[in-house]
Amino acid sequence: MFIISVACFLLLVSDATEVLYVNTTVGESPVLPCILMLPATTDLKLLRFYWQDDRAYVLYSFNKGKEMHEHVHELYRDRIAAFPQDITEGNISVKLENTTLEDNQRVFQAFGAVFDSRGRNRFEFEFRQICQMTLHVAVPYKNISLNVNKETMTAVCTTQRGFPKPLVKWRLHSQHLLDLQDVNTTALQDPHDHLYTLTSTIVIPGGPDPSVTCLVHNPTLNVTLIAMLNNGEAETSRPSLAGALMVLDSQANHTPFFPT
Repeated sequence: MFIISVACFLLLVSDATEVLYVNTTVGESPVLPCILMLPATTDLKLLRFYWQDDRAYVLYSFNKGKEMHEHVHELYRDRIAAFPQDITEGNISVKLENTTLEDNQRVFQAFGAVFDSRGRNRFEFEFRQICQMTLHVAVPYKNISLNVNKETMTAVCTTQRGFPKPLVKWRLHSQHLLDLQDVNTTALQDPHDHLYTLTSTIVIPGGPDPSVTCLVHNPTLNVTLIAMLNNGEAETSRPSLAGALMVLDSQANHTPFFPT
């Protein structure tokens, strides 16, 4: 079970649109947040806005108080929901339902305009981009295994059926991080469903009862699976959740991998 939270950002209409990142998992329905700063008395019949992706496929269209379903691309039909009760307050966010890996790394943009309230069929402000965000879709790695061959003194850590490609780190005696040059890691991607299987191997220095820890990190979900072997005995692996925030700022879309 992953803790998912959504943060909505107030995005002022300006020439410098902030770029956000939205992280989610396959099958979830993330909100693409966007706020248009409207005058307090704006009538919905004066408002026009739409969402499109980086291929110029329209997700959602709203024109003068009506949803324009005929403008929506077939890939997004029956998958987009707005918040009509909040539009008068400038909330032009939409929810994208049933995400798949085909939605991964799509860039979504919202454009809006307000007509002149004096009935001259002119814009109070012209169409412009209000919001932009990149969607990152993940599949959680659910299981991790750690096995030691005492004859060859090697440890093998495996996990499978997740996305994106995971990051892996090893610790000896719960403290020392192994250098990547001492780790042999292979990540194979299924050509059909795009999910990864990871195998990571190290040569264990020291005595016959090693204490090693394998940490496998999903960078999109910011979740780490941990498997430990203490004095030659395996311990139950556990997920470490460092905070799965769906909407991140424009500086970085991945939290650095430094699990505790």
